[in-house]
Amino acid sequence: MKTIDLRSDTVTKPTDEMIQAIVKAHEKDRFGDDVIGEDEVVNELQEKAAQELGKEAALLVTSGTQGNVIALLAQTKRGDEIIVEEQSHTFMFEGGGMSVLGGLYPRPVKGVKGYILPETLRDAVRPDDAHYPQSGMVVVENTHNYAGGTVTTSQQVRELAEVAREYNLRIHCDGARLFNAAVALNVPAKKLVADVDSVQICLSKGLSAPVGSIVAGTEEFIHDAHRLRKKLGGGMRQAGIIAAPGIVALEKMINRLKDDHTNAKILYSHLSRIPDLEIEEPETNIIFVGLQNLDLDVPKLSQELKKRNILIYGEYGTRARFVTHRMISKEDILRTAEAVAEILVGKS
Repeated sequence: MKTIDLRSDTVTKPTDEMIQAIVKAHEKDRFGDDVIGEDEVVNELQEKAAQELGKEAALLVTSGTQGNVIALLAQTKRGDEIIVEEQSHTFMFEGGGMSVLGGLYPRPVKGVKGYILPETLRDAVRPDDAHYPQSGMVVVENTHNYAGGTVTTSQQVRELAEVAREYNLRIHCDGARLFNAAVALNVPAKKLVADVDSVQICLSKGLSAPVGSIVAGTEEFIHDAHRLRKKLGGGMRQAGIIAAPGIVALEKMINRLKDDHTNAKILYSHLSRIPDLEIEEPETNIIFVGLQNLDLDVPKLSQELKKRNILIYGEYGTRARFVTHRMISKEDILRTAEAVAEILVGKS
């Protein structure tokens, strides 16, 4: 029986075309030492990403976490306060990197579906008082993972950026799933980050590349980001072997994200029929369910699904996460919905 892996869109495997892109680049002798800027494939990916995101320049980094911490460190100074949504990835799931590596102080604030309201940002900015850290940056996460893959519109980003500019704050977008937001809103990704100073996108989530992320912004920012990448051990040699699948990801894998969104809505339509299950309609490809009103806890649900060869994130916490992606079919969704119903209510 096929294993249905709904833990994350990070489990996607590279496509055959991505593997062939690596082979073709090798055959044409396009790989070089990226640390000194001589890998033609990396350079092509970076130029393509910058254009796709509407920024002056871009840099290939090893992961989204590395990209985010580079963006924060490159645009602030030690002791600055970073205003983040209280359930954001940069605050909750990046090992405290901003503090450990950059001496930065996170200021978590409550958002609405993961979005920091402009008035919330205004209230969070510190006064010019020696008792307080200086506010240096605000971070937007789009889509917002822990809020359930929620989307932030370009208008919302613009309104937040207007307040940030009033207080000379930098604004960074953790856009690990930015293209999910773009597809959901039917707008170019560059429109969603037009008002931010820097952006990070993951190539290895729904876009199916095997590894790698991109940071983008001004040429000056990327110059500083390049130095930081080196300090963090992210300088790579023949990194075109990573970049070749990344090019395919940007060229071929964005538009198909709508299929993942459709499958997420199908799963929601079935799970929402289960009495007392806490669930919200997905905006993109992520669904969280809460079992607070049921007699079964999340780890038990995860264990029971695993017995049926269905994997979800649910080993801890009060919510279970289901993430649709390229390797999940409609048939997989229906099988999953039937299994969840059988476990929770004893019938399909």
